[in-house]
Amino acid sequence: MKKHHLLLLPEIVIVILSGFWFLENYFSNGHVNPFALSLFFILLFQIIFQNKFIGMFLATVTALFSIYMVFAVLSEFREFPSVTSEAAQLLVVGLLLCMLLFTSSITMIYKFLSKVF
Repeated sequence: MKKHHLLLLPEIVIVILSGFWFLENYFSNGHVNPFALSLFFILLFQIIFQNKFIGMFLATVTALFSIYMVFAVLSEFREFPSVTSEAAQLLVVGLLLCMLLFTSSITMIYKFLSKVF
């Protein structure tokens, strides 16, 4: 794999996660999530055009969103009366997805930081 393709990996991961988010909302209750769909298309355009300011903005917003989602996962976990296998699964999968998103966002920030300043 070329080094150029490895540099696109954080954006590709976030595109996949936003596509999963959109599809999960759509198939679970038929709801079209405009925020997830917009993020999906904005990130696709970011992969194509590689604008440094938009990339830095998107990376910062997704990093903050992933921190917010960690707290949302922990809040959902605390609503379980006891620690069951479903509660543990929610915690593990939720935190793994949040950490994957956060890691991708920080990698994007690092990538675009040298280009912006």
